[in-house]
Amino acid sequence: MAKPNSLNSLGEARTWLRDHLEEGERCPCCERTAKVYKRTIHTTMARNLIRAYRAHYQAPFRPIDLLGATSPDFVKLRYWDLLVEVDPETVRDDGSPRTGRWSITNSGIAFIRDAVKVPKYAHIYDGRRLKHSGDPVGIRDCLGQKFSYAALMNA
Repeated sequence: MAKPNSLNSLGEARTWLRDHLEEGERCPCCERTAKVYKRTIHTTMARNLIRAYRAHYQAPFRPIDLLGATSPDFVKLRYWDLLVEVDPETVRDDGSPRTGRWSITNSGIAFIRDAVKVPKYAHIYDGRRLKHSGDPVGIRDCLGQKFSYAALMNA
């Protein structure tokens, strides 16, 4: 279907846009760019996950407070179910629905300990994971050659 010059219906616009999300296109209704992003766990995300684990998962347990954190990609680990937001229904004093507080899931701990692998890619649209794809990867794969898993875990 060609890009509609005029909209006959909202349903037609939705269908057209859904067919073009993978490569990205401007929404015929709102003119915003709509695209499915294929994300992977990169080195910085994996390294910061290990650091958060070492800093926050010693007795007593504390959720990770990410307000003012330096790596915005860190919370994308939620797309692999490695992180979960703590008290997502809470509204901050400034009115934001984002608490900035996260917790590493049991799957995340197993991933850090190199006991499980996750799919290489998460396909994201509008802040939601649509699907996973790719061969499974472990924490060592995500760290790459530059970082020593043993040194990060034992530092």
